[in-house]
Amino acid sequence: MKENGGEIGKTEMSLFATKLHEGNLITEIDEPPYRGKKVKLSYNKRQFYDRILTPMKSMGLIYYDLYKKTYKISDSFNKEIIKIGLLWLKELRKPPLNIKKS
Repeated sequence: MKENGGEIGKTEMSLFATKLHEGNLITEIDEPPYRGKKVKLSYNKRQFYDRILTPMKSMGLIYYDLYKKTYKISDSFNKEIIKIGLLWLKELRKPPLNIKKS
């Protein structure tokens, strides 16, 4: 997605999921003990949509435009996390509740 300006079409996403399903995606590991080794990635296409893409959409990491039929990297997740962080700081600054013990 980043390589395509942060947005890809439904067809491109399907092609990516198919490549992943068939094990045709290859990546290189950057971690010290395995640095430079190439690894094939594979994942079930249906599980990719159900367990990865759909949760990313619901969390706001990815936006799906129904009219253009495109997936787009979204910043709404970041905005929501910042909002939650500010609410938490506000809660931390509140005085403790006075609870009567009987």
